[in-house]
Amino acid sequence: MSVTIKLKYLRHSPRKLRATTRLFNGKNLTWAINQTSVMPQDSAEYLRKALLMAQAAAVQKEYNPETLEIKAIQANDGPKIKRMRPTARGRSSKYIKHLAHLIVTVDVEAEKPTKPAKKISKTNEDKKD
Repeated sequence: MSVTIKLKYLRHSPRKLRATTRLFNGKNLTWAINQTSVMPQDSAEYLRKALLMAQAAAVQKEYNPETLEIKAIQANDGPKIKRMRPTARGRSSKYIKHLAHLIVTVDVEAEKPTKPAKKISKTNEDKKD
């Protein structure tokens, strides 16, 4: 069972969020939280907040926080805030403030199956059989 957290209406561009979210898909949750606390980007702060929320929700559902893995992180477009700014000669210019929705899905790490070791023959006699 996975845990999904939604952080909506962030006053940050989703394009800038996506650059940092790509680094953490499929990684361990505690490792990702530690990494985002050191990163200089502003978007890492928002991502860290969402990851901490996901960890708290998983602990509330009685998952072990050390075995959690980030399954998916999405940074989607939110509504756009449209504003006007006065310019020269009585005219005005439009500008847009971007909002984002950040969705983090966390799940327990799956056990990776190990392949049996291949038999390696060192003599030519084994190759003939």
